[in-house]
Amino acid sequence: MKICAIILSAGKSKRFNSDLPKFIHPISGKQLIDFNIEALEKNKNINQIKIITSKINSKFIESKKKSIFIQSPINGTGGAIKQFYNSNKNFDYYLVLLADTPIFDHKIINNFLSHGIKSKVDISVLSQKVNNPTGYGRVILKNNILFKIVEEADCNFDEKMINLVNTGIFFISKKAIKNVSSLKKNIIKKEFYITDLIDISRKQNLKLNTYVNIKSPILGVNNFKELNYLEKISQELIKSQLISSGVKILQPETVYIETDVQIYKDVIIEPNVVIKKGVKIMSGTTIKSFSYLENCLIGKNCSIGPFARLRPETVLQDEVKLGNFVEIKKSKLANKVKVNHLSYLGDSIVGKNTNIGAGTITCNYDGKHKYQSKIGDNCFVGTNSSIISPVNIGKNSYIAAGSVITKNVPNNYFSISRSKQKNIKNFKK
Repeated sequence: MKICAIILSAGKSKRFNSDLPKFIHPISGKQLIDFNIEALEKNKNINQIKIITSKINSKFIESKKKSIFIQSPINGTGGAIKQFYNSNKNFDYYLVLLADTPIFDHKIINNFLSHGIKSKVDISVLSQKVNNPTGYGRVILKNNILFKIVEEADCNFDEKMINLVNTGIFFISKKAIKNVSSLKKNIIKKEFYITDLIDISRKQNLKLNTYVNIKSPILGVNNFKELNYLEKISQELIKSQLISSGVKILQPETVYIETDVQIYKDVIIEPNVVIKKGVKIMSGTTIKSFSYLENCLIGKNCSIGPFARLRPETVLQDEVKLGNFVEIKKSKLANKVKVNHLSYLGDSIVGKNTNIGAGTITCNYDGKHKYQSKIGDNCFVGTNSSIISPVNIGKNSYIAAGSVITKNVPNNYFSISRSKQKNIKNFKK
């Protein structure tokens, strides 16, 4: 059995007030369309993934490394399927999704496909019950069998009271999809609707059903208000999963965590923390308030913040302590390093048990190039020191406060670099 998954993304996003197509806007750090691409990639029953888009929108999809089909003219969901099927008739089933309707849980697609395959259905609609169905097509059943889908503008009073709605996700057999040739344009919008396949197929006595989603909600996006609502749902799901796995999140409503993070049990996350994608935090670590983390690795039993910033390619080994207003970028700090406050380390390697005093800066950029500095094990770097990269500071070395280090420091040395102090008597401004 060959299954082709199709993501529709050719819409003009007229109601979405942005110069960019809505499906590339992110929620929780991931573009809307990527949720569905990843959900499809996790399903072993799917043989091919195709993205139907417009010529204008195609430039935003090229990086996805998926096969692209250009819809022309842009004439509705039914028109998209009609054009695509005419040149892609070698599949047994077609799974249709929308680029602006993200699926947060890939198991929803797994269950939907399994149900459709086992029941040998010709058209299955993924539906869900919502408290407020306004704006959604209503799924009409007769004797618990899919009868039709009515767009809200066409609903009568009784149909508007129905809270079982269409998510826009369809599973269509080869037998049923042939009926795209019989689709007729909607009189008002001058478009073909994929939902009209249901009425045509029902009259042919083809097998129709609906699968009701009871997992995370599937909602479309038409404006930034709806995008923000989806962000809220996504955040609640991410944090709920982490809490269930043993992560303690204080005041989770104030914490922002993106997708594609790994946080292990017994981690504590205090209020007002931002954790971007690519972050991995090992067990026993505490992330204190107002800290900002992105694409970094934090070892076991570390203490980060408050007001710390960890930038990409930073690696902290176990029991590292970073205090308030510390920024680390593209650096590796070994076990038990302490950087307690007001310091910046960029492009640096710091050995175990080293203490970095307040106000210390690695001066890693000369205006054209960036350079790396190395600080050995068991060093003490005094307050307000500037380390002019590239330099190496040996093991067990001591850097006096206020020093500007421009040369290598051997192991077990004390280094001091200050201008001579002058006290001028009776100085007047």
